[in-house]
Amino acid sequence: MITEKMISNAPYAASTFTIIAGFTVRDWGVIIGVILTLITVIVNWVYKHRQDKREVERHKRELEKLGIKNH
Repeated sequence: MITEKMISNAPYAASTFTIIAGFTVRDWGVIIGVILTLITVIVNWVYKHRQDKREVERHKRELEKLGIKNH
């Protein structure tokens, strides 16, 4: 059953499909490369942030072992 919502969204879906179908292999390569680069940047940032937190905690423990007060 075709609803009014489906009919009103059909031109948008057709336009999107037309744009996507017009991409060449080179276009897809660029798009995928950009997406993978963004994912890599985000993953690296998350792991670097975690590493920094671990190093701060380790530094605090080292100071406590030496008896130095941490402000």
